[in-house]
Amino acid sequence: MREDTVPASFAEEPTALIDLVSTATPGARNDALSRITAAAQSAGGRVTLANRALAPMILPDESNPQTDEGISLVVLSEYANGAQASAAMARRDHDIGSAPTGITIRTWATRPAGRILAFLGRNLPRALGLLHRASVPGNPSLEEQRALIEDALILGKQNSTASRWQTLLERAGNRPIWMLNMLEFRATAQYPEEAGRTAPSTPIAGAEAYQLYGRGMISTLGAVGGRVGWEGGLLHQVGGPDEGAWHQLAIAVYPTPAAMLTMLGMPRYRAAHVHREAALARTRLLATRPLDDREE
Repeated sequence: MREDTVPASFAEEPTALIDLVSTATPGARNDALSRITAAAQSAGGRVTLANRALAPMILPDESNPQTDEGISLVVLSEYANGAQASAAMARRDHDIGSAPTGITIRTWATRPAGRILAFLGRNLPRALGLLHRASVPGNPSLEEQRALIEDALILGKQNSTASRWQTLLERAGNRPIWMLNMLEFRATAQYPEEAGRTAPSTPIAGAEAYQLYGRGMISTLGAVGGRVGWEGGLLHQVGGPDEGAWHQLAIAVYPTPAAMLTMLGMPRYRAAHVHREAALARTRLLATRPLDDREE
């Protein structure tokens, strides 16, 4: 549920703001980034991620695809405490309110993962990947792309479509992608009957099922050269149209789209994905990449 300001419980805690920015033109996108960056710096914070949106892969609301298709920019800014984040938002909203071009921003306040978790997210996949490295096509042909996509589409309703994957392959090429995951957990995980022994013997919370997914997939992430780029929990929406409850945010980094598709087709990943599907009420999966200053 949307709140009007950064929660008081964040006042003395490290805080991050995640902005999903919708603009009609690259010029408006760059203007938004300049204003967000200036506001963060004026409050004592800093922008730690500024990524161009490439393609929405899984939509939280398939009946309203324009909401995600219109996202042009993802910005993450970090602050020593919630008070700084609130000050940055106030400055940003004032500046963007006076902007001559149309800019719409949805903002969430979140607590970054602690240093230990962040260290593990960056380095554990790499270490596990040394034990088992998957073969990833370096420059897949169209036939290889179709085969990769076909293997990745066996994972059920919480998956993307072939056309979306093809769009991502065309837009990203062989460059790294940063996949933004926004997660809403079920109160109780829902396993299908065919899950069999994979399902816990007693009911568990959706958040707990997602932890089982994370433990199972981390080695496959490392096997394709991926890592966890950023994590945050306790999301509170503090700007833009109300999207309801989101519980967790994670950004996974892959060397190429082909690397992610390779991971999705691995048997170990498929086994772990059962827990993800059981855990989530809905998700947003948005493909992005770092914004190139040379882009117009």
